Amino acid sequence: MRRAVLMIMSAIALATLPQPGKAQSATERQAQCEMSAIGSTRSPVAIQRIRSACNWLAVNEGSLLNESLRPLYLCLVQNLSGAQSDAAAAAIENACRASNLR
Repeated sequence: MRRAVLMIMSAIALATLPQPGKAQSATERQAQCEMSAIGSTRSPVAIQRIRSACNWLAVNEGSLLNESLRPLYLCLVQNLSGAQSDAAAAAIENACRASNLR
């Protein structure tokens, strides 16, 4: 089940990347990422973390600088979506950090 959810969320994250032949600004990429991830999320903490992660992904797209952080930000965007409480958002953020920062 978790694998299917991760595959779906990865597809959503990939859908936010610019389409060939259509240049997008970092602001447009960030807005697309936020729209696809925030959805029914009610936790203010989760929404702020999603916005920050989407900003990082949009600004650093294609850059090899700090590439090791990309999995962390993808994890946050993918897993904070739909968080209903700040406690749940904090637990998700801790899990993403534990599994992606070594």
